[in-house]
Amino acid sequence: MPATRSAVRASSPAARPAETQACIDKRERILAVAEDLFYRNGFAGTTMDMICAELGVSKPFVYYYFHDKHEIVETLAWRASVACLTTMKFPAGDARPAHLKLAEGLQRWVAACVKYFRSSALSFRVTASLRPEFRAELRKLADDFYADLGALMDEGRRQGKLAFEDTTVTAMAMGGAVGFMYTWYRPEGRLAPDELVKRLTATLFKMIGLRPSSKQLAAAPNHPRRTTQ
Repeated sequence: MPATRSAVRASSPAARPAETQACIDKRERILAVAEDLFYRNGFAGTTMDMICAELGVSKPFVYYYFHDKHEIVETLAWRASVACLTTMKFPAGDARPAHLKLAEGLQRWVAACVKYFRSSALSFRVTASLRPEFRAELRKLADDFYADLGALMDEGRRQGKLAFEDTTVTAMAMGGAVGFMYTWYRPEGRLAPDELVKRLTATLFKMIGLRPSSKQLAAAPNHPRRTTQ
């Protein structure tokens, strides 16, 4: 969680001094357990006592790393949001045509949303429980994402590589299909995550009239979960 984000708590992982690998591992263990409990029981239905019990530790162990469960959920939500909503960023010196960068960005977006499925679902479900200033930071990330996405779409269409009617409507339609994945995605099912990434990415390509190469469609990261899509 970048320290440059003023709305994020100063005690968040990236804002702390350098830690040993053991400390990092313990923090990640807490986050993993809390994420699963939040996903299964909801934010309100999960207590710090439950997190400690699942970890098999005392409260001081958890409080050493996080102030409360609100900081835990913000850490999870921020990490997922950054991973998913910075996928349309490219180096200033990247001279590739817009449609090629867009193809890569869309695949990275879908892959990140699949990888961070539980945390992404959590950030939508607990919006009312998040601090207003933190929600504003998440909104800024989303606004930047759609600005970058729209710019690539417009440039690709001007270059004759894409075909769609309205930039905003199309971008929001893609956002609904991917961003609200938590309403239909299931961790286990007939499609492996990498196969879901390929199929959903191909669907987005069709929405903007993009014809990807076989290499682009074949490239997808491996994930441990499966989906009942």
